Amino acid sequence: MSSEFQLGDRKPPLILLGSRAGAGRNSSFDAAALEWREPEWLSDRALYDGVFSRRIFAYLIDAVIAFVIVAMLFAVSCTLTVGTLGLIGGLPAFIFGTPFVHFVLAALTIGGRRAATPGMRAMGLRTIAWNGENPGLLRGIIMTAMYYVTVPTTGFLILLFGFFDPRGRLLHDHLAGILVYRAEAARTV
Repeated sequence: MSSEFQLGDRKPPLILLGSRAGAGRNSSFDAAALEWREPEWLSDRALYDGVFSRRIFAYLIDAVIAFVIVAMLFAVSCTLTVGTLGLIGGLPAFIFGTPFVHFVLAALTIGGRRAATPGMRAMGLRTIAWNGENPGLLRGIIMTAMYYVTVPTTGFLILLFGFFDPRGRLLHDHLAGILVYRAEAARTV
């Protein structure tokens, strides 16, 4: 068995949203053969070295950013609570606000122009769709939603999935058809 990292035999991602088949530089979808070919540069093993551990720290950075945003919103909400003599309550917004803010932050930034959350950018990571294009907003929403469906329901055990994937991809990455890679390694490829 060859030790070279081969991806040509892999199946297409479960979701091919918003992709313009064949529009990417080196990617194509052959509808007659029902075969997906990813760009060659995505098969370089150096793109995925250390991605899993960097993602942990990126998530922590994103969680802190979401918490700070929610804390500021909570302060505004408390001010409104006092100002309206209790007609507007602030505690539920604080308790449920952090996951909501994190969801919006992650979905918009992964699906945005930079294709990475602030934590991912700080850790030198970027996301890309399986076909080599920008993930887009819909994939960003799906990836984030699948994170919130799979991770809390399994007590974070589903994250062990990344140890067995050759690229360190997690289940929500697979479900959204997204790759997370080291941006600085891509510059050298």
